[in-house]
Amino acid sequence: ALLLIGKSSLRDNRTVGSYFTCDRKVSLPLCICTFAGTWLSAITILSLTGGVYEDGLAVLFYSVVPWFLGGLLLAAVSRRLYAWDAITIPEIFRKRYQSPKLQMAYGIIFITVYVFYLVTQYKGFGMVASALFDIPYPAAVLMVYLFILYTTFGGYRSVVRTDAFNLTLLSIGLFILFFTIVSRVGGLGELYSQAKQISGYAHPRVEYPTQTGELLSLFNSRYTPLISLSMFWGWGLGVAANPQYTIRMLCAKNEKTARWTVLGALILLAVLYFTLVHIGLGMRVLVPTLPYVKSSDEVIIRLLNQELYTGWSGFFLFAIIGACVSTANSQLLLIASSFSYDVVRTAAPRPISEQRVLTLGRLAVFGGGTISMLMALNPPDFTLSYGGDVWGAVSILLFPSMYGTLLCRWVTKRGVWACILVGAAAILVLYPLYYAGHLGIHPALPGVFISTAAMAVVSLLDRRKEGAR
Repeated sequence: ALLLIGKSSLRDNRTVGSYFTCDRKVSLPLCICTFAGTWLSAITILSLTGGVYEDGLAVLFYSVVPWFLGGLLLAAVSRRLYAWDAITIPEIFRKRYQSPKLQMAYGIIFITVYVFYLVTQYKGFGMVASALFDIPYPAAVLMVYLFILYTTFGGYRSVVRTDAFNLTLLSIGLFILFFTIVSRVGGLGELYSQAKQISGYAHPRVEYPTQTGELLSLFNSRYTPLISLSMFWGWGLGVAANPQYTIRMLCAKNEKTARWTVLGALILLAVLYFTLVHIGLGMRVLVPTLPYVKSSDEVIIRLLNQELYTGWSGFFLFAIIGACVSTANSQLLLIASSFSYDVVRTAAPRPISEQRVLTLGRLAVFGGGTISMLMALNPPDFTLSYGGDVWGAVSILLFPSMYGTLLCRWVTKRGVWACILVGAAAILVLYPLYYAGHLGIHPALPGVFISTAAMAVVSLLDRRKEGAR
């Protein structure tokens, strides 16, 4: 099905607008499907569910709550965002500040961010495909590489269609798995009653054993209140400024559709997250302790393929593969637009034809996909934490400048540059401290404050100089 969708979409893209945004004519149902389909990635399906299996409800404040708060911030700025009539987010900065260099700078930032973040999707697909087909992990990663490249070559139209298809499969799989797990436990009430009694190590690789009643606690020794609440500045603000979601709003057919894209998707996602959380809890009740697994990301694959195998296990694993493809092709398309439209087209001394931009975009898909594939051969152990760190960089470098540009008239071009440069310096200082264990909060929290302060101070100084003239 994915091959047919990709093939049919190749003929529909003759202009830059049609390839990157479907000429801003996407209907509300498809906007909701592509927003939710991109949101439900390997991190959600594998890391979150594995995290719930290990630590229970404490994972929610570390990830899900910040995600949804970030989504609500997106809905709040949907009208102002849509009004810019832009093809990419970096183009908004060029239009507002008459600065091609700002557009190029954010294009380079987005290319870097998504090359690193794509590793999580490659890893998810590779782990699932490896288990499904009993093939080596590197060969499985190569499979997703070919699938993603093919579906992305069809542009945004292909992405929207594959997202709708994959979301449908995933939703069916989640509901079947939810009812199967809950019925085997004896109902939701029995699930909570038994989950409260679980104790011990989820598997040999976890650092802390589960204490009695801890699965239903909102915080624990791993996800302390401080580290979990500080993740809002990484995951939450990262989602709120994330181009892979804002582009869905820019592609909507009108302003009302743009707003309801976010609100409608959040309602659908709330239902699907309800099933995911209870699938994770139910699996822990049915199998309190697992033998050796390499990481949290492998928990749900191991359970579905062995301890809790059913006739639907294969269907659900294929649905996870679809979720990985839906997120990855969206991110590859953003790499394409950032490279060909925001960087090369803007930097070129002479105008570049639209066909040339499309060709360069497809080359960027190939290049970015290849780099991410090579990085995925040695992936991070826990993608939920890794993804939060990547989105934390987006929070620091983009959230203050994007929301300042959309909501505040006093923000200046030099202020945005200060946000980028000071924010980059903060990342270089704070992240090593965080990884070395010397920083007890997520680095995005102080990083966002630092980059915001730099933007505000420089912008206000610029305005004061203008007033003095």
